Amino acid sequence: MSVSRQKKKLNDSNPRRNPSGLDKTTLFLSIAAVLLLILVVLFLNRNFVESLFPGNIPAVENTSSPEIERIANDGAQGKPEEPIVNLGVPEQTADAPPLKPPEETPKDVTEGNATARLFFIRVSDEGKISIKSVLRPVPASGSPLTTSIRALLDGPRPNELSNDVLSLIPEGSKLIGARIEDSVAFLDFNEQFRFNALGIEGYKSQVEQIVYTATEFSTVRKVQFLVEGQRIEYLGGEGFWVGGPLGREDF
Repeated sequence: MSVSRQKKKLNDSNPRRNPSGLDKTTLFLSIAAVLLLILVVLFLNRNFVESLFPGNIPAVENTSSPEIERIANDGAQGKPEEPIVNLGVPEQTADAPPLKPPEETPKDVTEGNATARLFFIRVSDEGKISIKSVLRPVPASGSPLTTSIRALLDGPRPNELSNDVLSLIPEGSKLIGARIEDSVAFLDFNEQFRFNALGIEGYKSQVEQIVYTATEFSTVRKVQFLVEGQRIEYLGGEGFWVGGPLGREDF
């Protein structure tokens, strides 16, 4: 009886003869490993967890730099646009000279036109008579002296009257012909040029207007007056002498 009890104790203490204890330990470790694996998988796959528990997973702020989308121009795909840099107005330093505005073309000088200097009369408030010039655009021609004298005979234009100028050349006066010989301009007028209702001052002023306008040309120093192709001694009855060439120094 003692021998059989001793054999039974030996069998109970031998681990190889106790399979139930080994199976429980192995099962516990297996379950723990599976749970750990599930937790790892769930941690790595946040999208799956969010689908199971929406709103319970805090959003993680994306601190990475946002992606920049480049839009290519039509006809130049793949080539980014160059940035536009506004340089603004350059500041001027105290030592730098001021910027000058672009020079403007004179308004009275256009293509196909020339500019003539015409002389008119100005009467002051005290009644003093003086001569004053204006610039006027005239058609360019091969006879600039003739063009200028005829423009003078037309009288001042409305915009020129603002300069307080007038013409004392008798109305209806016309230039018949003109030529230059030895720096003398021979100017031939019609009969109306001979008579001036303003008397001696009117005659002197009309001759002075013609002489100053004609001698604006470098080829003319004096003017010889003709009426209907003939040289005359005086203009008018009480007259102003025009029997020879007259220059600016004669006034």
